[in-house]
Amino acid sequence: MSSTSSPNDWFALVDVNNFYVSCERLFRPDLNNVPVVVLSNNDGCVIARSQEAKNLNFSMGDIFHQVQDKIRETGTKVFSSNYPLYGSLSSRTVKVYQQFTNRVEVYSIDESFLLLRGSSDEIISLGRDIKNRVLRDVGLPVCVGIARTKTLAKIANRIAKKHAEHAGVFLLEENDQEQLKTIENEDIWGISRRLTPKLQELGIYNALELSLADPKRMRSKFSVVMERMIYELKGQSCLELEEVIPTKKGIMVSRGFGQGQEHYIRVQEAVAEYASRAAEKMRKQNLSVNRLTVFLRTSPHGKDQTYYSNSFSINFPEASYDTALIIKCAFYCLKKIFRSGLKYQKAGVFLDGLVDSGSTQQDFFFKPVPEKSQKLMSMLDELNKKHGRDTVHFASCGVERKHKMKQRLLSPRYTTCWDDRPVVF
Repeated sequence: MSSTSSPNDWFALVDVNNFYVSCERLFRPDLNNVPVVVLSNNDGCVIARSQEAKNLNFSMGDIFHQVQDKIRETGTKVFSSNYPLYGSLSSRTVKVYQQFTNRVEVYSIDESFLLLRGSSDEIISLGRDIKNRVLRDVGLPVCVGIARTKTLAKIANRIAKKHAEHAGVFLLEENDQEQLKTIENEDIWGISRRLTPKLQELGIYNALELSLADPKRMRSKFSVVMERMIYELKGQSCLELEEVIPTKKGIMVSRGFGQGQEHYIRVQEAVAEYASRAAEKMRKQNLSVNRLTVFLRTSPHGKDQTYYSNSFSINFPEASYDTALIIKCAFYCLKKIFRSGLKYQKAGVFLDGLVDSGSTQQDFFFKPVPEKSQKLMSMLDELNKKHGRDTVHFASCGVERKHKMKQRLLSPRYTTCWDDRPVVF
């Protein structure tokens, strides 16, 4: 068990409020105070809601076509997921956090843990400064939860969001029994719905009761994770700040097609695009791949054909980051599993056996990646970073891209595409 290095050390969890919706509203102030929902891939279901939409009882996972009448009746605005926009604004918020501390853990696209130092009064003031700076420099509303441990900071953030009197910033002392009593088991970070009834069988219904449990006894009944959680609730830090993003063991890129695809060339274009995207993600981490897998499936709910799902893998003679080679290997895998006469709903490419590109072991019988290929990959990544994704891409990815997922309600890429810049009249 570890602890923060100083009595004046605090964890702060900064979370963007209704992140996807807030990103959409940033360039559309007319959407303020209007119910807004954001849809999943292929415009399938609701994955984000404004507070106004929550008040109208829109739920996470609502199937889009089943709630269209309700959307029209309530004047709710709907958007397809705009991941380039969300990723760009997420990066901007992190840069603001780094103005206050160099100890930042990016936990998710909309949440970051910060390690701050000072007295409780100083930290509350600092939390307000962070909140105001993000709103000023990025335009997104955030809440800040502060406590001695990451688990308590999560709870503090929840309290900051739920209670307007805290104005978006709340510091939770570890002995604040009144606040801990209000947090039910399923609202504690790391407690799943599966665990909740098991805790209730032991007479534990909230965070306070869990914090008073015997850590060693609970470890024997559950796991070391439960033991650490109890210590965290007691104010003893067991979870360090993860400032270095761990190397990924694998990279998956998969999408459902906007409509069923039965032509080989269309599926091939999709696989080429996914392989190219996976290779780009891999190079960002300075990694190379040893093994590639392509999978393909039809709809499990199709009434006019038997369900089909298959995959095929190939090992590289030597780890590579060359998109051209990765696409070529993906095509080889696709040919092994593609069956004519079927309508395919989804395909994907998985890269694993990832190693640092600077430490790949050379194969005596395999030609190394030529220097011109290395330069090409660097130029490809640089151009797409500067001018927007897919500015330059391999022809095998297709031009029309009829396999693309449905995004009929997509907002402009305001921050990543010059052609989509906001226009001021």
